[in-house]
This record gives sequence, C-alpha cells and structure tokens, in this order.
Amino acid sequence: MKKSQRKKQKTEKRKIRETNVDLGDLGLEPPKIYRDAQRQSMNASQKRQKNSSEVQQLTRHEKRQKDNKKRKKRNTLRKFTIWLLVIITLLAVGVVLSLTVFFNITDVSVVGESSKYASDEILAQCPIDVGENLFLADTENAKAMLEQNLPYIYKAEIKRQLPYTIEIHITDATPAYSIKNEDKTFILLDDNFKVLENKAEKAEGISIQKAVVVNANPGTRIEFEDEDISSCLNKLSAVVKDNDFEQITAIYSNNISDNYVVYEGRIDFKLGTCDDLENKIYQGMAACDKLNQSNPNAKGTMNISGGKSIYFTEK
Repeated sequence: MKKSQRKKQKTEKRKIRETNVDLGDLGLEPPKIYRDAQRQSMNASQKRQKNSSEVQQLTRHEKRQKDNKKRKKRNTLRKFTIWLLVIITLLAVGVVLSLTVFFNITDVSVVGESSKYASDEILAQCPIDVGENLFLADTENAKAMLEQNLPYIYKAEIKRQLPYTIEIHITDATPAYSIKNEDKTFILLDDNFKVLENKAEKAEGISIQKAVVVNANPGTRIEFEDEDISSCLNKLSAVVKDNDFEQITAIYSNNISDNYVVYEGRIDFKLGTCDDLENKIYQGMAACDKLNQSNPNAKGTMNISGGKSIYFTEK
C-alpha cells in the first residue's frame, strides 16, 4: 500500500511540473489589468474604512459645531440677498421719482453778459423749457443750437444747478480770419473756421486769400471748393493759432505742395508742402529779423520749401 501511494504521489507531482512548463512555454501569466483593478479596489476599500472610522470618531459636540457653521453661512447669505434686493428697490424708486416727480426746472437763466446778444435773445434760442426734468434736459443739443443760431457765441456751457435751475454761460467769439467777397464785403470767421458773419463791411483778423468759397452760412463751418486747399488752410491756421504768430497777416494755398503765409503784409513765406510748418515759419521769422536790420521795408518772397536753404527774392 505504501509503495503504491508513494508511486501515485510522484506521478501527480510530475504531471504538475509538466503543466507548469507548458504554461511557461506558452507565455501565459495572470492578467496585469486584473491585478491593478484588484489593487485599486483594495485601496478604495481601505480608504472607505478609514473615512468611516474617522466619522465614527467625531463626537456629538464636533458634529453640532459643524452643523452650526453651515447654518450661519446660509443665514448670512440669505440676509445679504434680502438687503441687496431692498437697496436695489429703493434706488429704482428714487430714480423713477427723480425723473418724473422731483427736480423739474423752475428757472433758466444766463450767467454773465454777452457783448453781442441780450439775455432774452439767448433764452429765446435755448430749447430747454421751464417744467422739464433737470436730468432729462438735453444740454448738448441746447449748446449746439445756441452756438449755431447765435454765431457770435464761441462757446455755450449749460450747467445744472440742483435742485431746479439751468444756467447758461456764454463766451463771445472774436473774428480771427476774413475772406473778401466779390462785392468787397467780407466773411468773418473764428479760429475754428466757423462763419460769424457774411457781408461784413470791414475785414478783421488774418486774411485768407485765393480760396473759392462754396458755403458761408453764419453759424456753420466755412466750405471751400477744393478739399485739398481746405485741408491745407486748416493746417496753416492751426499752426498760426498754436504758436501765436502775430506777424502773420495772411495765409493762402494753391495746392497741397504750394502753401504760403504772409509776414507783415509784405513778405510771402513759400512753405511748399504742409510738413514741418512750425519749423519752416520760425526759420522765416529768423531770416526776416536779419533782413529787417538792413532793409526794414523789404517786400518779396522768401522760399523756405527747400529745407535748410532759404532764398529771398525782392520785388
């Protein structure tokens, strides 16, 4: 019996070894994915057990404190929301009342005096009426209408004075340029080329020469026939205004490459293009200072269009 049992055991061991060899030869091994999933499952189970144990370790007092904190946060947020809604409602009611019931204009007045227009004349051209709401009154439109309908108003400022008053502050315009008409009357312009008056009896300010005018309605900007000449004249006038060239008595333009200013009515500065105008005019002024020392009444053309070189041709 014992021999047969030992023989049987040896036979079984041999079969097991042969089976292991065959699996190895086939390259088979336990699935790696299964092992990873099994490991992650074990880790998750361990974490759940740990969290469960931590929760179980919380005392009743700690749980109560945690619940109280959450309740306080909810109550604070609820109160903040309610107060915010109340404030928004009050503001909306205040705005509606301000624009419908309160702040209606009871007085429109002119502050200061104008040398050209009486207060009644200014008020007659102002579109803001008594009874309008102070905040809804269109002050920009009123300003534009005053400056257009009353050309000698250089600047109109419309100010709201709480609770019921509109104040109109006027700055008078003065002629800065003039253009001679064919009938020997003059168009007078301010320094922004707004027409102050047509058919004036005498010229005032700097003369604009050799420009064909197509529109000169008082209260509007002057319009010239040639757009290039118009652009050049605007550039020339801006430089003269910004630098306060008092010796300049006239400006004119033949085209974009042929522009002039006239010094003391007797010397034409030939500037060429409108590039670097300020520097060119200053060069001409300096040259005239030297020329005046030897010939103070000289007349002619000073060519400053060539850069650093300056040439004077006497008439």
